[in-house]
Amino acid sequence: MSRAVTDVAGSTGREPGEPQRRREVAALTRRLVAIDATNPSLVPGGAGERDIARFIAEWLERRTLMLAGHLDTVGGAGDGVETAGPDAASPGTPQPHDPAGRIVGRGAYDMAGGLAAAMIAAAPASAGLAGDIVLAFAADEEFGSVGMEELLAAIDADAAASGEARRPRPDAAVVLEPTDLEVTLAHRGFAWFRVEYEGRAAHGSQPELGVDAIDRAVDGMIAMRGLRGRLNASPRHPLLGTGSVRVATIEGGTDAATVADRCVLVVERRTLPGEADPGADLERLLAPSQPTRVVPLVARPAMEADPDSPIARAVLAAVEQVTGRPAVRRGDPWWTDAGLIAEAGIPVVLVGAAGGGAHADAEWVSLDSLTQLVGTLELVIRAICHEDAANGENGWNERRSEQ
Repeated sequence: MSRAVTDVAGSTGREPGEPQRRREVAALTRRLVAIDATNPSLVPGGAGERDIARFIAEWLERRTLMLAGHLDTVGGAGDGVETAGPDAASPGTPQPHDPAGRIVGRGAYDMAGGLAAAMIAAAPASAGLAGDIVLAFAADEEFGSVGMEELLAAIDADAAASGEARRPRPDAAVVLEPTDLEVTLAHRGFAWFRVEYEGRAAHGSQPELGVDAIDRAVDGMIAMRGLRGRLNASPRHPLLGTGSVRVATIEGGTDAATVADRCVLVVERRTLPGEADPGADLERLLAPSQPTRVVPLVARPAMEADPDSPIARAVLAAVEQVTGRPAVRRGDPWWTDAGLIAEAGIPVVLVGAAGGGAHADAEWVSLDSLTQLVGTLELVIRAICHEDAANGENGWNERRSEQ
């Protein structure tokens, strides 16, 4: 044995990849040694082999990371040219080598830049991965999120399949909505309702002969104003503040000389993580105003990530490493497909490029931020799916053991 060690140590050539293998086997050996596997038949009260067996089983599993975004835009113009920045003399003049340049055009910020960053980061990452990357680019996020709903249903179907058709559900996800390289750990949910009031028409000169549907709707709006005050006075979420309620549209009456026999409100309720179904509360609130019906239109859940989860830690650390400053943690008042991903039981956070003009005529994304976003995603992929995950050094195995 001594001779063999001497021969290896004295050799002048090394196989390609040997330093990497050396680091990997050393790290994994340290992890195994750190787990108490004392045989209880030999040492009374010994921990036994359960923990080390569980660690090995989890180590052998492939982790799957989903990088998610949406394909649709809200409409508008823009040719995607690079410009010299917000104060460029000729905003449409290409500046391909300008380090402060921008890509201008509808969807550049929200969110073609995020899609491109994910594609660039994922393309070379397949070699040597100890896990899988799923690029989940969905349709219809800007309206009904039908694409993400169908995509998540397909993922569940794949996970339930047998044999070669079976593909595991993602263990974690990053949604690439524009965040200016800040890390979104929470966002609000929302629900829309149509509140219908019916009355009885009468001539405007004899309103006492009719039942004014608009008058009833006013009573409902006064009740919602009181709810808004109570929401504003409630304990604030550390990242999201409070929930909200508002009347989005009003439609009622036929002409100036007739008591309105119908009035319809569309109500929006913005919700916080963990908040109960707002529909039942809204119906109770409006009951004294006698609506004919309260019709739920659409409801989307709020989202909140565990900041100590492996995916949150990986993204926060990656942003700090790439930008050279502590990552900003934030909550967003708007909703994204991350709400559906979290509802499906997949841990998720959001990080995306810097820019401006989302949903506006002058939309742009910073090329510098896109480069940093690519670097961030490369680090996240490595942390979740690559050698760090395989060696159990990113907290993934500890997290699964706790579950």
